[in-house]
Amino acid sequence: MMNELAPPGGKPFSIRHDRFRNILKTSDWDEFAKSTDDKQKIQFVYERLYAGGQDSGGCKNIEDEPASYKNGEKSMEMKKSGTDYFQKSDYRNSLNWYSLAVLHCPQTKDWRIQLSIIYANRSACLYHLKNYDLAISDIQRALDNGYPMDLRYKVYDRKARCLLATKQLKLALESFRTTMRSLDDSNLSPDERRKRQLDIQIMLTMMVKDKHTKNGIIENGTTEPEEPEVHGGRSEVYPAFSNAVSVEYNDTEGRHAVAGSDVPVGKVLLAEHAYASVLLREYSHSHCTNCFVRLVAPLPCPDCERVAFCGEFCKRSALESYHAVECSMLPALFSAGVSITCLIALRIITQRPLKYFIDLRPKLLNHTQRPRGKHEPDNYVNLYDLVTHRETRSVQDILHRTHVAAFYLSCLKKTNYFASDCNTDSRPTDDELFIGSLLLHHLLLLQFNAFEVSELRQLGNDQETVFIGGSVYPTLALLNHSCDPCVVRYHRGTTVVVHNIRELHAGEAITENYGPMFMFHPKEERQQTLINRYWFECNCIACCQDWPTLEQMKTNTSLRIRCIHCKNAITVTAESMEFAVHCMVCLKTTKLLPVLKVLQDTENKYSVAKRLMDKHNYEKALSEFIALLSLLHKHMVPPFRDYHLCQQGIRQCMLTFGNKLY
Repeated sequence: MMNELAPPGGKPFSIRHDRFRNILKTSDWDEFAKSTDDKQKIQFVYERLYAGGQDSGGCKNIEDEPASYKNGEKSMEMKKSGTDYFQKSDYRNSLNWYSLAVLHCPQTKDWRIQLSIIYANRSACLYHLKNYDLAISDIQRALDNGYPMDLRYKVYDRKARCLLATKQLKLALESFRTTMRSLDDSNLSPDERRKRQLDIQIMLTMMVKDKHTKNGIIENGTTEPEEPEVHGGRSEVYPAFSNAVSVEYNDTEGRHAVAGSDVPVGKVLLAEHAYASVLLREYSHSHCTNCFVRLVAPLPCPDCERVAFCGEFCKRSALESYHAVECSMLPALFSAGVSITCLIALRIITQRPLKYFIDLRPKLLNHTQRPRGKHEPDNYVNLYDLVTHRETRSVQDILHRTHVAAFYLSCLKKTNYFASDCNTDSRPTDDELFIGSLLLHHLLLLQFNAFEVSELRQLGNDQETVFIGGSVYPTLALLNHSCDPCVVRYHRGTTVVVHNIRELHAGEAITENYGPMFMFHPKEERQQTLINRYWFECNCIACCQDWPTLEQMKTNTSLRIRCIHCKNAITVTAESMEFAVHCMVCLKTTKLLPVLKVLQDTENKYSVAKRLMDKHNYEKALSEFIALLSLLHKHMVPPFRDYHLCQQGIRQCMLTFGNKLY
C-alpha cells in the first residue's frame, strides 16, 4: 500500500489551510460538523474561500499563465547541447538533450520548422543506437512538421536504411527511390549530388534483384509484452482475480480474498490494470505519464512541457481525457504542493467526462462494502465502495480533506470540465457540488487504498525498489494485510501482477503486506506503524504468536517439525536425541530422520539458487527456490529462517518480471 507522502496538502497548502481554520468561529465548526452530506461540506468551504473571487487559492495561475508553457529559447539551447554530443558520437547523451528540446519546443506556426529539425536530429541518434522503429517515427514527425525540402533527402535515406535494418525490404526500396527524387530539391553541389545518386542506384539495383524484396518479407517485427495469464483462468465475478481466488465477507474483515482451491507456489493470482495512476513529478520526463514505461524518445504535450508520452496511443489517450483538463491546472496543483494521493483523487475525476458521473449518481447513493454482483475493475462503483473509515475520523481531518476537494473544484471550474461559460466566481451548481463531494470521497478512501507503483533498480547483486508513482486498484484493495504475506506484487507499467510465494490451501486467507513485515520489524514496531497509518490492530499469525525477526532466528536452535498426520507444528530442541517425535494434537508420531536429511540438503540447494540469482539467471533461480520451498513446506512449519530466506529469494526473482532499470 501507499502512504500519503504528505498531509492531504503539502506545506504550501497546509499553511493555507491553517489560515482558513484560524478564521473559523465556534459556530462555523458546529455548522460544518452538523452538515449531513459531503455536498454541504464542500459548499461550506467553497463559499467561504472561492465564491465571489474572495480567494483563488492559488488557482489564479490557470488564467494568468499563457496558453503555451513552452520555451523556444530554452529548446534551442538544449538542441545545441544535443548537437555537441552528436558530433562527439555520444549518441545517448545527444538523444537525451534532443528529447528535452522536443518537450520544450513550442508547437506554434513560428516554431514548426525548428521542431521538425529537432525530430530529424533525434532520428539520427536513434538510428545510431539501432532504435530503428523509433527513428522512423521521428522522421515522419519531422516531415509532418514541415522539414525543409532541401534537407529531406537526408531523412528519406535514413528511413530507407532503418527499414532495411528491420528487413522491411519493399518499404526500404520505396524509400530509397523517394531519396533519389528528393535529391533534386537539395542544395548539394552537382558532384556531391551525382555521388549520392550513384550510391543509391547501386543499392536499388541490388535490392531489385533480391528475391526477398519481391516477397516483401518482414522478419523481425516486434510485439508488446503480453500480460501474464492468471492461474486457472479469470474469475467470472472478479475478473482481475484468478479462478482459484474467492471473495468472502464478514463484519470483522469486510470483503477479503481466500483461496478457493489449493494453489502451488508461484502462480499468478491477480493481474489488474490501474483504475487511475499518477506519475511522480520528478519522473515526468523519464517515464510515460500515461503508462509509466521508461522513455526512449518521448512525445510532448502540444501545450506544456510538464508531461511526456511513450507513443501516439498514450499521447492520444491522455490528451483526449485527463490531460485535456489538467494541463492548465498543473501550475496551481504543483504550487499548492498537494500529495500524490490527492492527485490520484483528482485523476479519477478528470479521466472521465462529467456525464459519466452524473449518470452514475443514483447507484452511488447506496454506498456499501458488500459485493454488488460482477466486480469489473474499471467500474467506478467498485472503486467508490472501498473503505473510507469515515465514521472514525475527526472533524478536523474531514475539514482538511474538504478544503483540498474544494480547491480542486475551484480549479476544475476554471477549465473546460464543466460548462464552457462557467462563472468561476459564482456559487457552485448542484452538479459541481456533486463532483466536489466525489473528490472528498476519493480523498477519504485513497488514504487506505492507494498503492505505490515501483521500478526495480539492479545495482550489482543488490536490488533497490524505487517509488515512481501511485495507483488505485479496486480488486487488489480487497486483499487484507498480514505481517507474513503470502503474495508478492510487482508492476508492468501501471498494471499490477500478484503471485503467491507459498503454497495455499482452500479456505486460507490471501494476504499482502501494507508496509512492515515480521522478518525485519519487531511486533511492537509493526503494530504501531499499522495503527498510525491504517487505523487497525493486526491480528495475523506472526503478531498473535509474536514471531521472531530473521535476525532473532539466528540464535533460535529449536525446530518446528510438521506432523505428517495432522500438519500441526511439533517443536523439537537441538539437544533432542529422539528418532521420532510425538504430536500433542493427533497423538501420533513423526520420524525425525527424513526431516533432518532434508535440512542437510537445503543449505546446498539454497546456495545453488542464490548463485543463479546473483548471475541474474532469475528464471532458473526461481525454479530452484520454488522447489526448495516446497520441500521445506512439506517438513517444516514457519517461522523458520531458511524457509523465509527462500521466500525472499522467490520475491527478489519475481520482482525482476516487472518494471526495471539495469
